[in-house]
Amino acid sequence: MIYIALIFWLFMILFTAAGVYRLWTQVLKPEWVNWALFPGTVVSEMAYIFGCLITGGEIKRARLLPMRNKSSGRRKSSDSECTTEAQPHLKIVGPIVSALLAFLACTGAIIIVHSLLGEPVIKQFTTADGILRLAALPKELPSSWDGFWEQVTSIIHLLRRMCDTLISLDWLKWQVPLFIYLTICLAIRLAPVGRAMRPTLIALAAAAVIIGLIGIVSSSFKDVVEKVWPLLTYIWTCLLFLLVITLVIRGVYALAGVIIGKSDE
Repeated sequence: MIYIALIFWLFMILFTAAGVYRLWTQVLKPEWVNWALFPGTVVSEMAYIFGCLITGGEIKRARLLPMRNKSSGRRKSSDSECTTEAQPHLKIVGPIVSALLAFLACTGAIIIVHSLLGEPVIKQFTTADGILRLAALPKELPSSWDGFWEQVTSIIHLLRRMCDTLISLDWLKWQVPLFIYLTICLAIRLAPVGRAMRPTLIALAAAAVIIGLIGIVSSSFKDVVEKVWPLLTYIWTCLLFLLVITLVIRGVYALAGVIIGKSDE
C-alpha cells in the first residue's frame, strides 16, 4: 500500500537527515554547519516557536544561529547549537504540536521550492535512460527476503542516478544550484536540531495516522501522493547520498590518520 510506504520513507528521511547533521557537526565546527543551513534553520525554528506560542508555551530563548564566545578559549557545546528553549503549557501536546509544525513547515517549503525552481533538476533525476529505469522509491514494502534485496538494489541504483544527475546538470542555470542548496538545507532541518527527537517521532506517527485516514476517506488523495513521489524520491536519495559521501570522507580521513600514525585522541 502506497500510504504505508510513504510513512516508512518519511521516517527514513527523518533519521537520515539527523544522521547527516550529526556527522557534519562532528567533522566541521557546528557553527559552520548551522550557518550553511541557515534557510532551513529559519523555517524550522520559526515554525517551532509558533507552535510553542499557539499551545500556550513560554519562549525562554530563541537562537537561530550559534553564538561565539570570544572571551574564553573554550565554549559550551550548547553554544554551537541552534536551540529554542520553551516552557510548554501543555507538557505532552505542546512539544508534539510544535515538532509537527516544524516538520510540516520544512516539508511545505520544499514543495514550494520545487514548484518554483525544481523542474530542471527533478526532470533530469527522474527521466529514464538506457542504463537506469525511471528513478522512484518502491511504493510497496518488501514482503519477502528476495523482495528486500530487490529494494536494496533499487536504492543503489538511485544513488547512481543521483551521481549521474549531478554530473549532467547545467550548473550555469541559477535555478539548479539554488534548488539543490535550498532542498539540502530544508531536508536536513526536517530533523530536530538542538531538540529532543521523541516529540518529532510522535508527531510523525500522528501524521501517519492522519494520512492513512485521509487515504481511506478520499480516493483522490492517492493522486496527490503520486505527484509528490518524484520529489520524495529525490529528497531521500539526496540525503542518503550526503550520508554516504560523509561516511566515505570520514573513513578516508581515519585511514589516513592510521597510516601516518596520528591518534584521534
